[in-house]
Amino acid sequence: MNWKSIVTIFLGLFTCLITFTLITRSEGENMTDTLKDIRRKFDAFMVQAKSDPTSGEDILTEAYNQIEEALKGEITPELVHLTDDIYQYMGKLGLEKRISLHRRYLGVAPDNTERFWSHWHLVDSLAVLQRNRETVEEQIRLYRWTCEHLSDEYVLEALYDTTQAKCWKEEGRIDEWFQLYDEASERLENPKVSRYKRCLFLQAGAEVSFSNNRLDEALLELENLERLNNIPGLEHYFQFWLTGITTRLLVYGKKEDWERFNQVFIEADAFMEKEIEKRNAGQSVNIGNLRWAAHDIGWCLLWAKKYNEARRFLQIAVDFGNNNAWSHFFLAVSIWASERDRQKTLHHLKTAQDFTLNPLNRDMYYPTFLGTPEFSDVRDDKEFLRALGQE
Repeated sequence: MNWKSIVTIFLGLFTCLITFTLITRSEGENMTDTLKDIRRKFDAFMVQAKSDPTSGEDILTEAYNQIEEALKGEITPELVHLTDDIYQYMGKLGLEKRISLHRRYLGVAPDNTERFWSHWHLVDSLAVLQRNRETVEEQIRLYRWTCEHLSDEYVLEALYDTTQAKCWKEEGRIDEWFQLYDEASERLENPKVSRYKRCLFLQAGAEVSFSNNRLDEALLELENLERLNNIPGLEHYFQFWLTGITTRLLVYGKKEDWERFNQVFIEADAFMEKEIEKRNAGQSVNIGNLRWAAHDIGWCLLWAKKYNEARRFLQIAVDFGNNNAWSHFFLAVSIWASERDRQKTLHHLKTAQDFTLNPLNRDMYYPTFLGTPEFSDVRDDKEFLRALGQE
């Protein structure tokens, strides 16, 4: 073979390489543009649905159809994260697809932090769908894998979701969950673990202890949480202060220790009154915290059958624009129990049922309605059933 032939072959190969590179780059740029377009649609849905909870589904459907088409190609972290965001607003269908998405992504995730993120969301989706046995098995796998491959902060994060813990209870294995919790608690001594992650972990311990009737243990976990969350003004101080208020209300209500219950309620009520007074005076107030507190404290009061107080707090949450549809459902319960005002009760039930931002919850309101003692006299009432989508 002479030198001219060698040059010809080399030039041919070089041309093929350049062509392949340009095609690949073009495909990558096209995918990036596609994802940006889908993200714009999804963001538009969020904006529209927040201003009008009964609208925006057409935008979401268009974004969903595009993301389904994109998933036929190469799966990338950017694609998976966007898909996960969209699936969360597609109800039960979205959760089922979310499970398939994360099972697929776990095999190609580029690093351990991405794998943890994906595995955690797999566990979460199974838990919300109440696939209890699978949730427990996957969470054990996630926890053990995390202990071997990631830092202590991730180990704590693997256990601090209370919805997932409910699956262990349903499977009769809650003692095993607490064993893992105690084992993971050793990481709380690691100064490299952020205060926020440690507080989230202790919050879960308190809430799961309460939900499993371990009331004294719940109070001990709250004391640990409050010792750690001891500097007002920290970024997440309010969140864990509110956890202390609400969990103590629940514990003291269940113990029927009304003296301590009332002491906590006085503190909660004083906070609300002070914040509302400040707002009325034109002073700066964190409206998000106000809504959040009103909803959570109102639910605790409702659980303790303090209907008038619950109605007042839940009405504040709704009046200040709470985007949590459960505020409307709980307000409907408290109104019916305390006033028997049919029109107001039906209004808030329908508002909860129509809430677009949380379409998965639409499947929850009717069963919750049937299991709510305060609605025992209207379970077959046609107007109530219609408000809950049961035509």
